[in-house]
Amino acid sequence: MKQRFRPGQLVVESGVYRVIHDSHRLMHQVTLLKGARFPECKRCGDAVRFEWVGAGRGTHIGSGYHAILQDYRDEPAQAKKRPA
Repeated sequence: MKQRFRPGQLVVESGVYRVIHDSHRLMHQVTLLKGARFPECKRCGDAVRFEWVGAGRGTHIGSGYHAILQDYRDEPAQAKKRPA
């Protein structure tokens, strides 16, 4: 079995990854860059997994990877406060 990655983990190698959802949709692929965090799913959240497929063509789909994926949130929005 190939190594699977979880949302929030750092992408260690740029390229194409297979996206495996928690039973609500079929697999698809996304291109990610080294140093980014694996995104989470808007529907299955942290239950989504990623498998390395191969080297990409240098393209990156940023925020809004796909209608179903979203950037991984490092901290809850309410925790961010402006200095007084």
